[in-house]
Amino acid sequence: MAPFFDPLNVLIVQEKAEEYADLIRERFPEQVKSGKIRIMLARDEKSLPEGALDSHIIGTWPLIKEVPQMKHLQWVMTFSSGVDHWEKSRLLPAGVPLIHLPGGSAIPVSEFVLGLMLSLTKKYNQMWDNQKEARYIRIEGEELYGKTLGIIGLGGIGRAVARRAKGFDMHIIGTDVRITDVPFVDEVFLNEKVDDVIRQSDFVLLSVPETRETLGIMNESRFKLMKPTAYFINCARGSLVIKEALIKALDEGWIAGAAMDTFWIKNPLPSYLPPDDELWQAKNLIITPHISSWTNMYAKRFGAIFVENIGRFMRGEPLLNIAPGFGVPMAS
Repeated sequence: MAPFFDPLNVLIVQEKAEEYADLIRERFPEQVKSGKIRIMLARDEKSLPEGALDSHIIGTWPLIKEVPQMKHLQWVMTFSSGVDHWEKSRLLPAGVPLIHLPGGSAIPVSEFVLGLMLSLTKKYNQMWDNQKEARYIRIEGEELYGKTLGIIGLGGIGRAVARRAKGFDMHIIGTDVRITDVPFVDEVFLNEKVDDVIRQSDFVLLSVPETRETLGIMNESRFKLMKPTAYFINCARGSLVIKEALIKALDEGWIAGAAMDTFWIKNPLPSYLPPDDELWQAKNLIITPHISSWTNMYAKRFGAIFVENIGRFMRGEPLLNIAPGFGVPMAS
């Protein structure tokens, strides 16, 4: 039997909360109009609306510390591919399903990574600086053609990067939990052979989740393994990189450059770099504010699963994309 809640309280906490709400209104116009579905919106976890504690369903990017107080909570969807922030927080009561979208960020992040690779090699930042000063200076760039891209973690994002990088005729290697044929990847190494991948690569891309094994995986010794002409890119988690080692690698010329889209501080944003951080002064570093997955398709892509599961929940059908270890499907 389908669960009955009148109204069904749906809380959405995200910068683009209104876009998710529009998707609900489009799918369930009569239920929203009649008040059978009540939509509550907030831009962040600090501005929860009145009645939030009565939520039955939550769609959110940030963690919500009030979750344990929500006695009627049925399930939560995180608007992210990874669930490590929920695992570490232990905020969800036992038995409450957590929905995610594995690979949901693969398209935008992989496009972003290729953009960073081009920016690093074609020196776009330097040319933009020259343009602002009306300096017409020719800068020699590099080609991606024939270069080796080492992808640490051949999950959904890593494989999407490989597919796009192959269009530049790059040689692609990477690490995985087992050796199998991976489309567009020339050679797969076991995770424990990560050092071999780093040594060979002209670009080292981190594309692994945060686990006990991956915390600080890019330390001083591994930066020293990189070619002095190689570039490092991290669009995964800041905690995978030892900051002092990265700064030293850049300032002392162990590597040619780097790009970081994710950082160590998680307040006021899930990934944040304060203005007084020494990383801003590092040489040959591109800093972006954790936006590799942030595109005009973000809400549509994650919202499609969110709205589908709202319908399934109301009909008493199993939910889609429950993260392992979080609750059980809603049975009909």
